[in-house]
Amino acid sequence: MQTEGLEERTVEVLQLPDGVDEELLCLYFENKRRSGGGPLESVDRKGDSVILVFEDAQAASQVLSKESHVLHNTKLSVRRPASKDRYSLLLRGLNPDTVTEMIELYVENMIGLNDSDYTLHPSPEREMILIKLKQPLSKDFQSLRKKIDKRTLDGAQITLEQVDQTDSILVENLPPGTTADTLTLYFDNLQKVREVTMLSQETAKVSFVSHESLGSVLDSQHKLESTDLILKPFFDFLQPKESKTLHKTENGREDMTEANPDDLGHNQTPSSSPVASVVSESPSSSQIPTEPPATTGVAEASAESVVEDQAEEVVLLSTRLSFVDPVKLSVLKLSPLLENIVKAEPMVTVETEDDGVFIQGRDKLTLERIKQTILEYLGNMAEVRFTSDPEEAQFLGREDVKERLLQTLGKSKSTSVYTVSKSAIVVTSVNRNSAEQACDYLKSQICRFNIPFDTEYECTVYCREWSEFLQSLTFSSVKVCEQDRKIDVLTLKDMESEKHLAIMQFLSTPVQREIVITMEPGVLKYIQTHCHQLLADMDQVSIFPLESEDASGFKICGPAVACQMAEEVLQSIIPTILIQPIKFTAPGLTRFLDEDECKTILDEMETKFQVYIRPEHTPWQDLSYQDYFECAWRMMGQKNFPRVPLNDSPQELLSDSIQTDHSRVPDKDSLKEAQNPVSAVSEKPADAASSSDQPDVTVDIEEQLNTAEGSAAGDLNFDDPRGLEEEEAQLSLAIQYSMELSQQSRAEEEEQLKKALELSKQMTSHNHCSANRDSIPENKRPKKIIFDSYQEDIRAASTAQLVVFAVYSCDLTRVSIAFGKKIQQRQSEEKLQNRCLKNISDYHKMCIEAIKRKHGVDIQIQGTLITVSGFNHYVYGGVCDVKLLLEAMEKSDSSQEILKTVQWVTQDPASSELTPYPPDVTVLIEQAWKLRREQVDVTLDNELYTVEFEKMQELNKESMKFVKVYRKLLEEGDLENLPDEEYSLLSNLPEATKLPKESDEFQLVMQNFYATLKGYHSKIKIIHVEKLMNRLLYNQYKLKKASVLKRATYPEVERKLYHGTSEASVKEICVHGFNRSFCGKNATVYGQGVYFAINSALSVQDQYSPPNSDGYKFIFVSRVLTGDFTIGCHTMKTAPLMQDSADEVPLRYDSVTDNLTNPTLFVIFNDTQAFPEYLITCQQIFK
Repeated sequence: MQTEGLEERTVEVLQLPDGVDEELLCLYFENKRRSGGGPLESVDRKGDSVILVFEDAQAASQVLSKESHVLHNTKLSVRRPASKDRYSLLLRGLNPDTVTEMIELYVENMIGLNDSDYTLHPSPEREMILIKLKQPLSKDFQSLRKKIDKRTLDGAQITLEQVDQTDSILVENLPPGTTADTLTLYFDNLQKVREVTMLSQETAKVSFVSHESLGSVLDSQHKLESTDLILKPFFDFLQPKESKTLHKTENGREDMTEANPDDLGHNQTPSSSPVASVVSESPSSSQIPTEPPATTGVAEASAESVVEDQAEEVVLLSTRLSFVDPVKLSVLKLSPLLENIVKAEPMVTVETEDDGVFIQGRDKLTLERIKQTILEYLGNMAEVRFTSDPEEAQFLGREDVKERLLQTLGKSKSTSVYTVSKSAIVVTSVNRNSAEQACDYLKSQICRFNIPFDTEYECTVYCREWSEFLQSLTFSSVKVCEQDRKIDVLTLKDMESEKHLAIMQFLSTPVQREIVITMEPGVLKYIQTHCHQLLADMDQVSIFPLESEDASGFKICGPAVACQMAEEVLQSIIPTILIQPIKFTAPGLTRFLDEDECKTILDEMETKFQVYIRPEHTPWQDLSYQDYFECAWRMMGQKNFPRVPLNDSPQELLSDSIQTDHSRVPDKDSLKEAQNPVSAVSEKPADAASSSDQPDVTVDIEEQLNTAEGSAAGDLNFDDPRGLEEEEAQLSLAIQYSMELSQQSRAEEEEQLKKALELSKQMTSHNHCSANRDSIPENKRPKKIIFDSYQEDIRAASTAQLVVFAVYSCDLTRVSIAFGKKIQQRQSEEKLQNRCLKNISDYHKMCIEAIKRKHGVDIQIQGTLITVSGFNHYVYGGVCDVKLLLEAMEKSDSSQEILKTVQWVTQDPASSELTPYPPDVTVLIEQAWKLRREQVDVTLDNELYTVEFEKMQELNKESMKFVKVYRKLLEEGDLENLPDEEYSLLSNLPEATKLPKESDEFQLVMQNFYATLKGYHSKIKIIHVEKLMNRLLYNQYKLKKASVLKRATYPEVERKLYHGTSEASVKEICVHGFNRSFCGKNATVYGQGVYFAINSALSVQDQYSPPNSDGYKFIFVSRVLTGDFTIGCHTMKTAPLMQDSADEVPLRYDSVTDNLTNPTLFVIFNDTQAFPEYLITCQQIFK
């Protein structure tokens, strides 16, 4: 395929014979010898024309250059296809009822035209309008199309289209007797004519061979037989649609041709064609009169059909006259003609329809005579037009005025109808004389007068009530002239006094109005607060604020003019008020917002920044009266625990994730152990199997069991699953034996079977609990109502937003910054340290949550350090409760101690077997026992139980069944005294040695450390001191020291200095020494090197030695070669050169400092100049 443009490769073929099929056409134009063409890309046939697209542009040029093309003995006409007309645009999809003035404004606004730059040509149905431009379109069409697609007109979706160049013109005002041949001869002298079609006696359509011919023809003046011809471009879509069309051929012969609805554009008739045409004549039965088909056209045709009636054969004939001009049909309806015909011919039915006249009768001749009478009557109708002032023409076009005038014309027996188009009024009547009389009458009925208005009425004519009054004023058009200070009134004759009186009565009567302006409640508050003077100045009206739930805004009452002015002022203010929600987050923020102090702050900010602030947050609920210990017990009662532990190993504390796990899948290790029971049991220590046989120390369990066995067994009955478990254990044991192929004695076999049975019971019990849990309906499962509520309340108490209303955006920013600072200034934190925090129990964690909710503070636990933060006076209350909690924790046993000394168990009523509670539940029950509580609630497998200590029983709150519980003390021999943990980061380093506290070396390091601690003397406690001895680092240090001693001028070359660091850097320094590559982590004020302090008070600051999760800080005591030093600078990457050096090789200073006479720190740039000798682990003391 060639790369030439589509237009260069396209040819249009005209006057194609009907018998030519597409294949023959393709063969002809692809034959280069006959047509000069070549291979075709596409063929698109449209009626008697076809569009050919060649693959090569040269082939298309050769086809066009060939003088003639003959196919089927018919001469074909070829030409370039029409291009887009740059002087025409088409609006499609209009509402037929849209007034022309609205369309003109739409066109001018959307396309950017003046009223003199274009003309509009609507289609008969007014669904399309052709915009004819005086100048070619200069704007981008696609941009205009997209713009119009987005904007509707009178509720209709409009589309903009480009129009192809037409090759035809519409010729009007033809002299009588003009034929098609005459027009062919006339226009052939100008351009080559392709076809002439006579549309009526006065109009014709002339088609030319070339599209370019129209420009020169339309630009010229044309006369035919001394008559000026009117020429217009012919567009199919501007012609009325009809079903039959009269064609005038080039030989002057008239043919009646059926019109294809799809091709009406080429055979349509303008409004000046004959007003009516006979559509059909059809016979019908007299007993069943049928409605004639609704067809349209200008040609006369008839069709007869006979319907035989069963009783007698009566044939009714019918015909229908279709009207092209609806105005003349209106005149016919108003005239007495049809009524007179019916009176004269009683056997004939004459009915008017929307677009024609239906005639029915028995006699064909009578129908033909009536038809001719109507056609003659229509032919005698005349149109007379006159021009008037556009305002008067628009007034005559009003529906009420038009209806009244036509009624008057009808009473005067002058059957006339008029239409208005811009400034032209066209009167149609039964004859010319009547039309002229109607014109004179219309002119005489227009009456104009004016009313001067005083200053007191000046505002009235601009209020809304004035517009509403004018709309209700019939038969009048009122216009206010501001320059002449008068009111121009256009009305009908003899109505001047009535309209004058009505207008003056309205102007002189005070109009009261009541207006409601709705707005956002915050906007209302802003206007009331900061625009109160403006509201006070509107003293002519009464303004009431509306602050109900249904409506918010202002209600304005008073004179209409004053109300309208007040409304306009307020409506202009509302859009200028900016609304922005600003979110703030801080512990206890919602509690602070409810206090008078915060309200005072907000009031001051409103006055200072000229804003209105509306806080939005969850209301704070005061719980200062609440006992957080009791609340923690309630929360623990709703925490879910597994009913049975997954193994019988010694008690150990499970993690929180296991405690709250709702999964029904058993532990993988237990499943594996259950699948291989023999090997699992055999791996247990020998003494573990015999430990259960040892007697209890403080409680005679056997005696209690024997006493309770009878009563408990009588109350509760369970199916005994032991037989099934024993069978499963034997099967597992047999499989294990077959796999291992080992030989065992009978006694060993029974022992292994017993162990396997115990393990099987454990797994069966766990699966049974899981199945029970699955069977519990979702709506009956207990939920963590209290805990979840506390968590939600804590989150809600920390978040709030201020909705700020302001006129300037900068005020919004100022409010955000100012209120943020106010919050920050009132924040504080307190830290407490206690070793018992390291192993805090779940119950005490719940106590912490309750304290956070009670005081509106944030509490964080890190190792042994607890931090309470929030607003100043809230923190104080929170710290007091935390101290009470810590005292209670110190008095209570830890979870490990409880699990080592006691075990809580339940007794199976059926088997009397003892089942221990899970470790976490044991801790919870023991803590409640020691606090002497009467009972404690526990949730096991999503079922709520109550352990009652007085009756020593467990009650199921759902089934109300109970089982016995026992508190069992474990053997003393099982208890182990664990030493306190010794914290050391260097425990695994062989070159680090912990100094005994009683040693002289420890005492010396401690004395020097505290001697320079200054203000931190009572706030820092030394945990331990470790001596470091890295041989490699020490040897490097000694070599560097020898080098410095040779050339140093200062007497003191070596100093013992302090270096604080983080936990993550301790081992790195111990192994590899100090590294200046990490400089800048804390400071680079005096150079980019390693910093050492003379006083330990500088190194213990959190900036240089941040505490770890347990609150420990790390300080190195280092030997540092300071040598010769000078003042440092932050840009230094190495020590500066010594300016007075006499050596050939320039020497550098060994270090830099902050002050030459009284230094507080030194900076070195060589890693071997410092050796870490001791590591002090210390801790901050909080009082």
